[in-house]
Amino acid sequence: MADTEYMPDRLIGAPALLALLVLAAVLVGSIWLRSGLVGAERWPVRWLDVEGTLQRTSASQVRSAAIGPASSGFFAVNLDEVRRAVEALPWVAEAAVGRQWPDALSVRVVEHRPIARWNEDYLLSDRGEVFAVSGSASMQGLARLAGPEARRDEMLERWLRMRRELAGIGQDIARLALDERGAWTMHLDSGLELALGRDHMDERLARYIRVHDELQARGRPLSRVDLRYTNGVAVRWAEQAGAEGADHG
Repeated sequence: MADTEYMPDRLIGAPALLALLVLAAVLVGSIWLRSGLVGAERWPVRWLDVEGTLQRTSASQVRSAAIGPASSGFFAVNLDEVRRAVEALPWVAEAAVGRQWPDALSVRVVEHRPIARWNEDYLLSDRGEVFAVSGSASMQGLARLAGPEARRDEMLERWLRMRRELAGIGQDIARLALDERGAWTMHLDSGLELALGRDHMDERLARYIRVHDELQARGRPLSRVDLRYTNGVAVRWAEQAGAEGADHG
């Protein structure tokens, strides 16, 4: 039996009604913005809370960078613009910006942590990011990495791995260089130069570590150790101009 109960036709369906409500909200918001109801005069940003462990960037520097884009007011401020302004500071690696009701912005800052110098003019962070800071040439205690930009990640990984290996004999890397031919050269903090060549760098470094104690027992300062041999090394003593071969297979 057919259902003959009278049902009035809906003039507006649910999806259309939702769309109209959204459109109305957008229009009202636009009117508010144009009339200044949510602008800086009625809803100013009165506080800029700076969070994070800061060593080379001051909270006042962060506030000075953020205050310009934040001047449009609590509701109208573009948080991405504030973030970009803060991240433009030399030592800032990352910033996150949020609103805090009713009149504050929170700015969380993560600084670059330099672990090495890259091609003399730049710094390399613990994230593997390259950045430049004026006056950083006077910073002490940073190893120097030099090589092609395309192989920067490889150099960082190898440098960290070789540092761990050398720590076992109480030595560290002062400089690691990769030339255009793909040959690796290392200078230790003692001043000793290690020629590693283009292949089998890990095995060659392990060979140096094995003969380290024997070379030190000679009681003569070393200038250079050439590890580009299949079974041995060639050493140059600091007081001599030539090289003395030593087979330590």
